[in-house]
Amino acid sequence: MNTMTTSSLDEQLDIPPGAFLPTNACTAQLITSTGSSILISPATSIHSSTKYLLVGRQASTADIRIDHKSISRKHALIYLLHDGDHSKIILKDLGGKYGCYVNGLLMPKNESVNLGKGDKIQFGNVREAIFTLDMNEKELKKESRCNNRGKDEMKSISEEVDQMPFIENDMNQKQSDKGIEAGLSGRAAREAEIAKAVASFDEMPTYKKYIPEKDDEKITEGMLVDSNNKAGQIPSDRSNNLYLIASELKLPVTSSIQLSAHSKSLPTTIALDPSGSRLIVGSSDTSLGLYDFNGMDLSGKPFKIVTVQEGHSIVKVATSNTGDRMIVGTTSSQPMILDRDGREIIEFNKGDMYVTDMARTDGHVSNITSVDWHPLNRDLVLTASLDGSVRIWNVETNKTKFQKLCSGKEVYRIKCASGMRTKVLCAVFSPCGREFACGTICGSIQIWSTMKIVSRPERVVYDAHGSGIPVHCLIYSHDGMHLASRSMDDDCVKVWESKRISRSCKPLVICEGLHGIYENVNCAFSADGKILCAGTCLDPRNQAKNDDQSILKFYKVLTEEEMDGDHLQKPVFELDIAKGLCIVNVVWHRKLNQIIVALSNGSIRVYYDTNLSAKGAKLPVSKGLRTTDELTLLLHSRAPQGAAGMLGEIKTPHALPLFRDTSEHKTKRKRDKERMDPIKSRRPDLPGTGIKVSEGTSANLNFQQTVLTSSIAKNKNIAGKDPREELFKYNEGKEYTKVSYDGDVRILAEKTAEEEEEEDGV
Repeated sequence: MNTMTTSSLDEQLDIPPGAFLPTNACTAQLITSTGSSILISPATSIHSSTKYLLVGRQASTADIRIDHKSISRKHALIYLLHDGDHSKIILKDLGGKYGCYVNGLLMPKNESVNLGKGDKIQFGNVREAIFTLDMNEKELKKESRCNNRGKDEMKSISEEVDQMPFIENDMNQKQSDKGIEAGLSGRAAREAEIAKAVASFDEMPTYKKYIPEKDDEKITEGMLVDSNNKAGQIPSDRSNNLYLIASELKLPVTSSIQLSAHSKSLPTTIALDPSGSRLIVGSSDTSLGLYDFNGMDLSGKPFKIVTVQEGHSIVKVATSNTGDRMIVGTTSSQPMILDRDGREIIEFNKGDMYVTDMARTDGHVSNITSVDWHPLNRDLVLTASLDGSVRIWNVETNKTKFQKLCSGKEVYRIKCASGMRTKVLCAVFSPCGREFACGTICGSIQIWSTMKIVSRPERVVYDAHGSGIPVHCLIYSHDGMHLASRSMDDDCVKVWESKRISRSCKPLVICEGLHGIYENVNCAFSADGKILCAGTCLDPRNQAKNDDQSILKFYKVLTEEEMDGDHLQKPVFELDIAKGLCIVNVVWHRKLNQIIVALSNGSIRVYYDTNLSAKGAKLPVSKGLRTTDELTLLLHSRAPQGAAGMLGEIKTPHALPLFRDTSEHKTKRKRDKERMDPIKSRRPDLPGTGIKVSEGTSANLNFQQTVLTSSIAKNKNIAGKDPREELFKYNEGKEYTKVSYDGDVRILAEKTAEEEEEEDGV
């Protein structure tokens, strides 16, 4: 059945007979804007065919699924074709309404385009997910070498023929240069210059990379942070062999800067936006430090400090794939979504703690342990909690209750090997977004599919680090092939093949000697996924712990063929960080190629290389420290004690958030719409409608108005009426005497005393 459906699908899509996918997974890949990668290989295909990858919106047929209204069910194809000694990567449009864009240009419908390394691909109008093609030309040659033997001679002849016009153009250019150098003047010299300019139009443009001079590199070269100084020179006792190994492995550790700590508390999490310009550091004192590399100088101060939830320390922070929002998980049961500048957007709802089935409540009921953002969809977030559930929230479509976001149907109940509910300590999306991995307190690693809601995981390994040892950290490599897990109880990091996880599987690499004393300890992969780095903590049992050095260790992630049966790996490089301090968090940003390390005293250190790294910490280093001129020193000396000029804080009244006008960039239509909204316009409660109300109470009335309104009977407007007549209406047709007095008529007197006196007087 699968063969028949695959062949019919191939005929429907008009697949060329020579189309194929590379057998080597490292040949070509699509890199998303968030840094994750999708391999162009048969491993990515969900069909039995290994000829192509289908991009579309339909989950049952699309290999690369993009859930967007501008994407057709079958939108585009990606495959390889043999072209002489090389293999070319083809992108074919399937005639969708919104088409495909390559480097910003719209492709013709139902046409094919050859792709090159570094091309930007956009499907439909999904601007949030722009793919960049990365390929290994050597591997492409290997794919075509077997099918193209005996064509080298024809290729050399064609190359000679193709080079003839360029030789002629070079000779014409040399002749024009000789004409100018011969001393021509007037009209003849002008014509020679025009001829040279016209000839340059046919030449291939050449770009030369800017190489700074030695004087420019004096600021950044050889800057390694020592424990005693913030930006000291390389220690003299350090061996040069370590730096030779670092250069061979291409590790960005030759230079570093130290950022000012926004808090003295323990830094619990670090996050970077996809572009690498905004650094977010969360600490245990409920505060977030926001650092901007573009506007920062060498002092490394945060431009803003935000308090998220009073009394709840921050557990995890994750940014969206567009970098405009971030989700913050705290020790409470209600995560929050903030904008880029730390302003609150929405808070999640809290579930009912008396409900045992977590799928029947609107939120978590226990502490949040991990949060993550979907790598491709900017509206989906993932949360994990100690209540034994993992939830996927849609920020835009989920319902709200009292201005709090409620959970949908995407609730996954995590269980241990015995079928009982277990606590979830960490959870993370895979780079493709089709599944997520979670680690539990019972020691299991479970892989769940996000395409459908099921009661059992797709793949699971119990007792990953040993019987009863919890898993505190999980992280995917950028290509999604490897999954690293860390536990602070067994002092090791294990690397697994994510597609081969099962109950009987064994780890690919075991990295020992990584002592940890915090639950927030983690690890990080390099950009190519071949190197893993993790930090160590000081052993509290050691009495001379102030003399101990925290170390950042680097391990090679090898394949099964390269392991030779020995899964235990030793570090290939060790970097001393600081004395008497522990390494809590490590992040290796793929785009910047820089390593950010958080220490136990709250300080942040950024390691980079002047040649291998880009932007990030290199920007504040190039600016240096801001110098104070003589006028500033004079003003500080003349200013009184405690003045704003001495403190360096001068705030005008209208610059405070209380007086800030946030509606200056809004359109008139949007302002009118918010004016009609009673919540956004902050309209006060309407007054009670009094005794003339006939339709009962409403949600707008407060408690006092509700009591007064309900105490008055309906339709009882007695204004302008005689109260005596209204009361007598209740006496009509009713008797208030008892039955025992019926028939007992007693006449006490025929006349009153006044009547008798009148008769006597007469």
